[in-house]
Amino acid sequence: MTPPSRRAFALMLAALLLLAVNLRLAVTTASVLLPLLIDEGALTPQAAIVIPALPTAMFAVGGVFTPWLSRRIGAVAAVTWAMGAVTVGMLVRFVPDSIAIVGGTALATAGIAVVNVMLPALVRATSGSRMRSVTTAYTTMLSGSAAIGAAAGVPVAHLLGSAALGLGAWSLFAVLALVMWVVAARGHDVDGALAPPVSQARTALPRGTWALTGFFALQALLAFVVMGWLPTIAVETGISPARAGVLLGIVIMVSIPAGIAAVSMAHTLRGVRIGVVAVSLGTAVGVSGLWLAPTLAPELWSVLMGVGMAAFPLTLALIARAGSGAAEATRVSGVAQGVGYAISTVGPLGAGAWYSSGGEWGPVLVAMIIGAVLQGVVGLVLASAPAEPAANR
Repeated sequence: MTPPSRRAFALMLAALLLLAVNLRLAVTTASVLLPLLIDEGALTPQAAIVIPALPTAMFAVGGVFTPWLSRRIGAVAAVTWAMGAVTVGMLVRFVPDSIAIVGGTALATAGIAVVNVMLPALVRATSGSRMRSVTTAYTTMLSGSAAIGAAAGVPVAHLLGSAALGLGAWSLFAVLALVMWVVAARGHDVDGALAPPVSQARTALPRGTWALTGFFALQALLAFVVMGWLPTIAVETGISPARAGVLLGIVIMVSIPAGIAAVSMAHTLRGVRIGVVAVSLGTAVGVSGLWLAPTLAPELWSVLMGVGMAAFPLTLALIARAGSGAAEATRVSGVAQGVGYAISTVGPLGAGAWYSSGGEWGPVLVAMIIGAVLQGVVGLVLASAPAEPAANR
């Protein structure tokens, strides 16, 4: 394949970064606005329980479905249709009604699920020798936009005079990403780069795929409980909704430099081991502080949980390096995200069901601490696999 021109690469980089911006905005903006949406009557308490569980459920379906979709209609069309779904779903959330908000979130996260699976492979297919720096850039944009959405979600809603208007306003970024992707994809043979060899369907998954899937499942479970319920937990302890949103923003902002460090270390097995221990310990200690002394130093607990959130970019870096090429990385991404997100759905859904039944948050937080320890164990098993990650390829 002929290397793209500098202009074509710049356009593709801009498109990939805008795609990354949208991968968590629909989640964090809904999370921080849940109390206001309920207070304003735009969302019933019963519907609110579903919102934090929708991303992992849709991501699970997307993980299984996306590789087939990419083969069927091509990677470019798959991402285009997916971003169209994200755009429409986020626009629907302007309507202050439970059905519209839940339905819009479901549609948006379904589209995000497809882009989630495709993005590591797209980076590998289009960035060449720049893969590590592009991976760092897009994971940084992903975390940064999520943090901005969390911290600014409540103030934007207050500025616009309605939680539903504040929720729908973030659709602007989905529109921009869709337009930029359509323009940039014309300058790259993305479909050709991601086309699997004829014999690939008969080959086994790369070694380490299932350990990677287990690690992905645990980090997603922990991350989406934090993203979906941290503001509510904080408000329950007496913290204002605006400050609760800032706490989630801190978690995600801290995950940016932590994620950059994790990605930079992921090219060696020793670096992976250090990263696994750091992210697992950060989550365990941060959640322990939230459980034992929630109002003593909530910002500090958020910082530690932010270190833990770097497990996500660490996992993406490992997925991008999996297998022998971009097509095989797509297979690994589909398995890791499909199975991983399916398992992780029990986290936010279980937390919401427990909370709605009148349970205290303590048992949920204890379960998260146990999950963080288990994540560390699985991550160390992954780092000991002789062929994965593909550190020295």
